[in-house]
Amino acid sequence: MYLFASLIIMIIVKASKVEDIQQQSDEEQWKASFYYIPTQNSNEESLDKDGLPTFNELKVALNKYRDMTDDILYQLSRAHEVASRTEHILYPNHDTNSQSQFPSKLEHKIKRSAETLEQNMIVLERLLKPFPINIGILPNHNSEDNSTNLFTFPPNNDVNSNNDQCKTSREASATTSIARYIAPYKEMNDVNQRINDKYNGEEEPYDTASHILTHMTREWTDSGASIRIDTHDWIVDELLSYHNELDSSSDCQESPLSPVLVPGAGLGRLAFDIAFTHSNRTDINTKSQYFYPFIVEAIDNSLVMGGAAYQLFHYHHSEHDEENLTMYPMANDPYINEVNSERRWKSSVFPEDKVSDQFNNLLKDMKQSSDAFQQPNISYVIGDFVRIYASPTKQNVYGSVATCFFIDTATNIYEYILTIRNLLRTGGLWINLGPVQWHRNAQLQPTTAELKDLILLAGFEIMKWEISDKLIAYRHPDDIIVGTRAEAYRPLKFVVQLQPDPDECSTQDHSNTSLLSSLEKVRQVTGRKSVIPKEVIDADTSNTNSDDDIDT
Repeated sequence: MYLFASLIIMIIVKASKVEDIQQQSDEEQWKASFYYIPTQNSNEESLDKDGLPTFNELKVALNKYRDMTDDILYQLSRAHEVASRTEHILYPNHDTNSQSQFPSKLEHKIKRSAETLEQNMIVLERLLKPFPINIGILPNHNSEDNSTNLFTFPPNNDVNSNNDQCKTSREASATTSIARYIAPYKEMNDVNQRINDKYNGEEEPYDTASHILTHMTREWTDSGASIRIDTHDWIVDELLSYHNELDSSSDCQESPLSPVLVPGAGLGRLAFDIAFTHSNRTDINTKSQYFYPFIVEAIDNSLVMGGAAYQLFHYHHSEHDEENLTMYPMANDPYINEVNSERRWKSSVFPEDKVSDQFNNLLKDMKQSSDAFQQPNISYVIGDFVRIYASPTKQNVYGSVATCFFIDTATNIYEYILTIRNLLRTGGLWINLGPVQWHRNAQLQPTTAELKDLILLAGFEIMKWEISDKLIAYRHPDDIIVGTRAEAYRPLKFVVQLQPDPDECSTQDHSNTSLLSSLEKVRQVTGRKSVIPKEVIDADTSNTNSDDDIDT
């Protein structure tokens, strides 16, 4: 009895020590903060009665992936049955033991598909689980509040214009509408409603488990390294190049181009790469050879993507093993355009060794340096890009914006351009890379030349503008050369800088005017869902200062 009691005490003491060690280890770890701003697309099941997320989206994504795997295996089983019966009738004397038989190959495909899809499910279950998150608030970068400096659109480059001319222009704009034939959102016809039944014509989040595997391959594995060189690395190099030009005479650690906002962040690798970009200048206080000049804020409208990104940013906190970090990104591809199925069974391990080395080096520096050691600073916001960053509270807050495979998700590209203009400080940079493969929700599909005109109209100066000569794969380098159909892009790459607004109208009283209220009017006449939350409109029907409330 005494021996049993002693054993219990030893176990309790050991567990307590393990917990203390784990707590101490967690305090030494680098962490990224995650924020959640529920959107109007959030259904009643997204939040519980206390306003906390239920994470039902994660459960739904997992269930849909399981259903998809069942459908794939059913499709293959059905194909096997059809092939077997067909050959039995058409080739009655054929050797049934021949390994070259199509049905035999289908049997092998069924077995391998079951194994690889089940492994993917194991990976997804590790990634898509509840995680710590801040509700209804946004990161605070300690920037000055410039919310009263409202701008006009389009900017008036005639510095001799007077107030009467401005007033006339505004009145004409208010009474003239080329979109007057478009029904209001509540009167949208059944055809449009059926086409966009899930998101009502708004930007669609990449929130399926299959999207997680696709983004994981491109962003966090060795398989996608060559793609990231042509995409993420180009953006980071441009950002760092302009930083070095602006920072040459500055002793400040933080870059003039910071904070950096990364819309459509997905699994967060671009934001991660920017935040972990370091300079080799020695810090006097910490004696560290590195410091990280960019504070980075990522934004995506998918809780599923955000949940997986959290696990990736904090994977070193958990006891992961290689089995649970191995996935088969091509296992659930459609059975079309295949030369053979061998590519389907290729595995990828995440995160790549480079990321592990970055974490290990960071933790080593944190232990060896003083308390003043500067760490990479990343925050991740889950919410609607326009609703959050078109707010006056976000005006002139950011030094740069980096967009990758993002702008073609816009329903109305004017909204993205003006939101980026709103959040940037004068002189701030917008760096973009990606195709203009406008998504099905897009009301506007401008060419790259037309897009350039819209960006110029918004008050940006073109620093760089080019269409890549090189084909870049979307998910995996083999997408270009394997199969009977290639999936690749020649992305649009540009760097533009926000210029001062010389419009004298901006000196007038705009207390009842903001970008959000302007976008609200645009949505009303173009059949769109309100950009301002209904509860805000109900609380203040005059819309005065209503856009200040959306960040809380």
